[in-house]
Amino acid sequence: MNVLKSYYAYLGIAAGIVIKLAMLGSTALAGNWMLELVAYAVISAGALSQQQASPWFRRASITADVLIGFTVVCGPAVLPPYWGNILKYASLVPLILLGCMLLLAAADQMRAAGRQVILEWVLVAVWSTGYILWLVMAFGWLEEPVVAQGLRIAGMLLPLAHVALLVDMFRAQQQYIRMEVDKS
Repeated sequence: MNVLKSYYAYLGIAAGIVIKLAMLGSTALAGNWMLELVAYAVISAGALSQQQASPWFRRASITADVLIGFTVVCGPAVLPPYWGNILKYASLVPLILLGCMLLLAAADQMRAAGRQVILEWVLVAVWSTGYILWLVMAFGWLEEPVVAQGLRIAGMLLPLAHVALLVDMFRAQQQYIRMEVDKS
């Protein structure tokens, strides 16, 4: 039963990542705050279901719940556009943390299976760099050509980071299920 539960938990996390990836790639879905709410909800549920595997999953679930709060507050009916934009940029910080925590949970799975975790650390760097670039460019502190170049780099790193996180979640799922089957 534990293997089946973990299988569906990882699928929930993956479904949330796929929804976020679709929102990055499609301009029609980019402003859909309800779809973003669903993405964070399934990530939170999946991570909460896997909290026995790694404490990072519990932390990721809490962070996804914080992002749900940001999404609701930044919704179109709650705040005026100016305050919504400020909170939207502030919500990038827990989003950076969410990806890092999920990758660290996957690193725990790989470490428990006796595998190398170098890939997870590289993915943490890619995930963080993409969102930190987006956050720095949003404030307009830099010259226009630098901002354009930074946004182009962030635009390449973010989908890459989401796909890499998705693949890494499936790798962690495979290792976790293999370890659970070996125990029984």
